[in-house]
Amino acid sequence: MKGKKALISFARKSALGSVMLALALYCGNARAEYSEAESESKEGKWEKSFITGNIAISEWFDGVAEGVDLFLAGQQYTTKQNKTAFLIEPSFYYNEKEGYTDAFGFNFNLRLPNVEEYWQITFTSYDETKERGITQTYLRQTPRERDYGATLGFFRKLGDVKASFQPRISFAGSFLISHSLTFESVVERGKNYRVNPKLQFYAEADRGTGIFLAFNFAFQLSQRFNLTFVNEGDYEDRAHLFTVTNGVALGHWFSNRSNMSYNIFVTSTNRPNYQMKSYNLGVAWSRILYKNMLDVQVIPNVDFADKYDYEQNPGITLNFNLKF
Repeated sequence: MKGKKALISFARKSALGSVMLALALYCGNARAEYSEAESESKEGKWEKSFITGNIAISEWFDGVAEGVDLFLAGQQYTTKQNKTAFLIEPSFYYNEKEGYTDAFGFNFNLRLPNVEEYWQITFTSYDETKERGITQTYLRQTPRERDYGATLGFFRKLGDVKASFQPRISFAGSFLISHSLTFESVVERGKNYRVNPKLQFYAEADRGTGIFLAFNFAFQLSQRFNLTFVNEGDYEDRAHLFTVTNGVALGHWFSNRSNMSYNIFVTSTNRPNYQMKSYNLGVAWSRILYKNMLDVQVIPNVDFADKYDYEQNPGITLNFNLKF
C-alpha cells in the first residue's frame, strides 16, 4: 500500500516537474526569441534611420542642384537624372618614422544637365586634378594638401578616347588658377587583356607646367584574380624633376563588395641622378560596408625610402568614404 502511494506521488511529482520544466523551457525560448526580435528590431530601426537620413540629404543636394540648373538654363531641356553627389572622406595615416596624422576631405560634384551636357563643376577641399597616379592612392602615406577650390570640367569623347579640360580656382589664402588637359582610353584586347593609356598636361601656380603619362596593362587571370602592371611617369618642368613609378598589383575579388590587392611598387627620380627613390610592399583591402553608401579601405604597407637610408618603415592607411 505504501509502495502504491509512493508510486502515485512520484507520478504526480514527475508530471508536475515535467510541466514546470516544459513551462520553463517555453519561457526561456520565448525570452530568447524576444531578445533576438528586439535586437533585430533595434538593428532594423538603426538601418532604417541611416537609409532615411542618407536619402534626405541626397534629395536636398539634388534639389539645390536642379534649382541652380533650371535657374541658369531658364527652362527644362532634358529629362536626364541629375547625378549630383556629395562625398565625405575621413582618412587616417600612421608610419613608424613620421607618426600619426589624419585628414578630412570632401567632394561636391555639382551636375547641371540642362545647362550643358558635357561639363560639371566640383567643389573640393583638395585639388583632385593632382590625383594622377598610384602614388596618390595606394601609395599615399600622408594627408592630401589642404586646397579648397572649385574645378570646372569640360568632357568630350573623341572616338575611344575620353578628353577632359579642367581649369581650377583655389581659395587657399589667395586666388590661384591651375589647368589640366587629359586624354585617356581603355583598349580591350580579347576577353582577358586590357590596356589603359593616359596622357595629362597640367599647369599649376606652385609647380609650373608638367606632363603625366601612364601605360598600364591588366590581365584577367580568372573570375576572382587579375594582374595589373603599372607604368607611370610625371615630369615637372620648373624643377626638371622626372618621377617614375613601376609596379605589379595582384587583385583578389572575394565578392562584388570586397576585394584585396597585393602590391609591389618602385619609385625612381632623376635628381640628382636617375636612381631608385623608394620601394613599397603593401596590401590594400577594400569593402563596401553598406549599400554603396559607406565603404572602407585599409592599406598596411612597408616602405623603404632613400631619405631613411632604405630602412623599413611600416605603416597603415585607413580611408572611409560616405556618399550622398
